[in-house]
Amino acid sequence: MIKILKKIFKGFGYKISKISKILLVDDNPFVAIKNKLPAENVVFFDIGANLGQTTKKMSNYYSKASIYAFEPSKKCFESLKINCDITNVSFHNLAMGSNSGYYVFNEYSWSAMNSFLERAYGTAKIIETYLVEVITIDQFCQNNSISYLNLLKTDTEGYELNVLKGASEMMKKNMIQFVYVEIFFNENYINQSSFGDIYNYLLENSFELVRFYDVNYTDEGLASKTDALFINKKFKLN
Repeated sequence: MIKILKKIFKGFGYKISKISKILLVDDNPFVAIKNKLPAENVVFFDIGANLGQTTKKMSNYYSKASIYAFEPSKKCFESLKINCDITNVSFHNLAMGSNSGYYVFNEYSWSAMNSFLERAYGTAKIIETYLVEVITIDQFCQNNSISYLNLLKTDTEGYELNVLKGASEMMKKNMIQFVYVEIFFNENYINQSSFGDIYNYLLENSFELVRFYDVNYTDEGLASKTDALFINKKFKLN
């Protein structure tokens, strides 16, 4: 009977498939990904860890995961280590980008806005600029014998596409399972990564959009920014 129904619907241009029992449906991204993760040896990257807000969430939900927290700000990095004094977290005073080297970093009056880029608007002021070390995800993983990532989170205030491009080799090998990325819909930073560029880059690397989380809006009611979860269905550990 099922075969007959499939044949009938196919004639009308529809395909019937079995609903997956493992759904990525939850208002919390760290809960949503749980059933897709391996039972052990889970690896998370928190890029742009700031004061440890997301790092702590990662550890709370996955106390046995290996979590790497990256924060280039010298001020935030010290607070990060104090706030996240957790055994399964390692701390790295580094930035991630498309190329390794040393780049000028902007410390703003509000640390959540720290970036390599300059703000397009707003009252936050740059209070200090200095050189920080930048490394690609590919290079860091090679240096530290990391062969795969279960979750790559990047919140780098407009620098997201550069971060993702630094993982090109890992992506080509389908060794990154999830990407959780901050996206701006309006111009917050000069020369920031656009939603279209981020989406297309991930699409070209076998990722599919799962959903948006915590959408913020402008005073006019327009979408301003969000966090987006992507999955690579080709990810498979040997």
